[in-house]
Amino acid sequence: MTLTALLRPFSRNRQSVLPGVCLCCLLICLSGCKPPKPAKKAGAGGKGGTTTATTSVTQKGDSECLSYIDNSINMMQPKRLGISSGLKPAVSLLNEWAESCGNFDAKPPTVTDSQKPFLQKYLSEAQLAKMDLTRFTEIDGNFIRDSQLFNGMVSAAIEGKKNDLERTTAAFYYTVNNIDLVPEEKNALPLSPYEICVIGSGTAQQRAWIFIDLMRQLRIDAVLFRPAKPAPFKLLVGVLLEDKIYLYDPVLGLPIPAPAQPADTIQIQMPATFAEVQQDPDLLKKFYGKYTDSRFSAEELKTAQVEILGRSSEWSTRMRRLEDSLSRKQTFVLYRNLDPLEGDPGFIGHIQSIGKGMLKDNKIVVSEYPDNEINASEAISGEQAKTLSLIKLPFRAPVPYDAKQAVENAQGFFEVKWGAPTKKLLKTRLSQLLGEQQAAIKSYVSTRLEERFPADLVVPPEIRQMHVLAGQNAAYFIGIGQFIQEEYAVAAQSFDSFLRHRFYIHRDSQGKWLGRSLSVLYHMAIADAESGKINSAIFSLSENENKGCPDAMRPAFAFFSERWKIIRDKNK
Repeated sequence: MTLTALLRPFSRNRQSVLPGVCLCCLLICLSGCKPPKPAKKAGAGGKGGTTTATTSVTQKGDSECLSYIDNSINMMQPKRLGISSGLKPAVSLLNEWAESCGNFDAKPPTVTDSQKPFLQKYLSEAQLAKMDLTRFTEIDGNFIRDSQLFNGMVSAAIEGKKNDLERTTAAFYYTVNNIDLVPEEKNALPLSPYEICVIGSGTAQQRAWIFIDLMRQLRIDAVLFRPAKPAPFKLLVGVLLEDKIYLYDPVLGLPIPAPAQPADTIQIQMPATFAEVQQDPDLLKKFYGKYTDSRFSAEELKTAQVEILGRSSEWSTRMRRLEDSLSRKQTFVLYRNLDPLEGDPGFIGHIQSIGKGMLKDNKIVVSEYPDNEINASEAISGEQAKTLSLIKLPFRAPVPYDAKQAVENAQGFFEVKWGAPTKKLLKTRLSQLLGEQQAAIKSYVSTRLEERFPADLVVPPEIRQMHVLAGQNAAYFIGIGQFIQEEYAVAAQSFDSFLRHRFYIHRDSQGKWLGRSLSVLYHMAIADAESGKINSAIFSLSENENKGCPDAMRPAFAFFSERWKIIRDKNK
């Protein structure tokens, strides 16, 4: 079974405009039938009854056209696709709409001759070819599913926030809290955005990619800064708000602190801007401290390459037409124009004009990283495939069995028939990503209880391993959910329990903290500090900065240790 088959979820059904169409779409999933094409609109002309008949047919055609989209989008909802619906039927419905309603044949959604000179400056031939497709692909279907997921995630993240800057910072923290850092690039796996979110683990660039995608759902442009001479930890996300660029570090999972950031807060809520860093280069030096040499400097940032991250689908005319045809209840974003369109200067024009042209001399690239990463995730093989198979295994749990039907064998142990994996952990994780924290935590608790089996039950090794790993993931996600809800004291207890579990492997062969455990240690320190145990928080980070912390995260450990010491000493 492939990873994408495991990590594609189901969702609630929506009523279609016409009950008959809804019934036929159900038959599509079951038997492969196609829905009827909408009636063609009658031509103009005639008097009286002819005009009335034409209007009636037009209204019916519009309704059936909407049903194609509604049913397809419904099938591609994050909680449904891959569990109760299939990708191929959903994409087939979209292409029925493209042929019968979207006018894709008469007016192909391709790059126009007037667009090409501009786009060819920034896009490769491969990217342009993907933008030129006249039908929707399965990659498009996954992108539509992901867009709905990101829309739900960012909606959960920004609840109660008052302005775009608060929403941006909340979305950033929601991203990095949900996706722990893979500190070593050599250990990175090629993953789709959906897989990154569900597994909850990714490299700095993968975390940046998800954050930028969440920003797109708010119709806020964000870019990735990379120095002319690439280095592992020199990445910053710049969010373009009004006439400023706010800076976030996806490696450390922290905003660059603004000069106006209060000194007495445990966490950072006010990000610095590009202009502020240029005016005061010491802002970055103070933030990174003794690790400055391995991080972005103000001078490097000034000449950094500006990367636009996004799949080729996102820039395509077919996605623009589809987004324009969505119903009012479908509020997610599918399209962003790179070039000028109907008075909008486009993404590239926005970058060039922001802050009176502060980036006009920087090299702008529409990165091929997202397309390449998705292609690599689809083609994963060898040892990477084995590693990924183990990572995805717990999301299939639990596997049910009927204890009443147990049969005792000759050795005195009991054997049972095992059912199909229920994928409850996957469904719970999706609920958590979409903001349903309380329900998710309750479900995770039951998953932990399902980790154990009766001592006299014969359990196949893969099922036992699946349940053990599911319990470990559930224990981790419980603490993250509590942390996101700002239940810091309870979260700290959950994290402490995780680190004390005798069966979990927390360090590698060199003694460095592994991804999940590193995230737990870091989040536990913040939770302790927020709940008043500031000495414990300081000791935890200071003790581990040089003893087990990977190089990637050391500046964050050092920064918070010093910051919290100042807060503690002022409060004595």
